[in-house]
Amino acid sequence: MENITIETGVKRIMINDDPNNVLEFSPEDITFAEHFYQLIQDFQVKQAEYQKRAEAIDANKELDASGIPANVPAGLAMMHEICDFMREQIDLLFGAGTSQKVFGDALSLTMYEQFFQQVTPFIQRSRSEKLAQYAPPPAAKKRHKKAIMK
Repeated sequence: MENITIETGVKRIMINDDPNNVLEFSPEDITFAEHFYQLIQDFQVKQAEYQKRAEAIDANKELDASGIPANVPAGLAMMHEICDFMREQIDLLFGAGTSQKVFGDALSLTMYEQFFQQVTPFIQRSRSEKLAQYAPPPAAKKRHKKAIMK
């Protein structure tokens, strides 16, 4: 039987140097790229919302009977909500169970930040390479500029 091979552009990245724990995604897939950039925008909107809520929580300077700031439970609840949101969004983008695979049971904003700082370059590099295929070669760009200047 004849065969064809299709390059899907799937990236396989080990998590914490464990070859049995791998994150797979296809940054060349337009739908993935659209969802990734939409997620970044959604994070920015949520960040502004959470910032306002954090300021309101921080405005409460009261102490409880033990001398602990009375706003601690509200602050922790908001942090838990943020972590749940991040895990949900990561699972929507990279597939169900991704957050558990990458983070385990831990809830840490620092870990989510590290995750996106390390994954984003794979996506940006892949998208840049794809877009470069459609750009005119450097010599053509120079000729085009000269033609416009005349």
